[in-house]
Amino acid sequence: MFFYIFLGVLIVAITFWSKFQFGDEGKDERGQKILNRSYKIIFPMFIIGWVFVRLFEDFVMPLDGEGWRMAMWYLITGIMILHSVLIYIFRRVY
Repeated sequence: MFFYIFLGVLIVAITFWSKFQFGDEGKDERGQKILNRSYKIIFPMFIIGWVFVRLFEDFVMPLDGEGWRMAMWYLITGIMILHSVLIYIFRRVY
């Protein structure tokens, strides 16, 4: 059940992101400022998330192939959702 809710939120986030990224709003100076600010936050989150998964595997429980695939899926899609949320927030700020 959680997977399908997460998938629905991901689809909404990708739709919002693509409309902003490839639309007119994302191409002007304000849009570039919003995207750059969001990327500054998102890129370190990916590194931190990957390190967290590695530490979890080393110290808590080894992950098999399916565990790695699910961990990376939730990491990447979660970051995409966070990226869309940040764009939404920064659109209101700038």
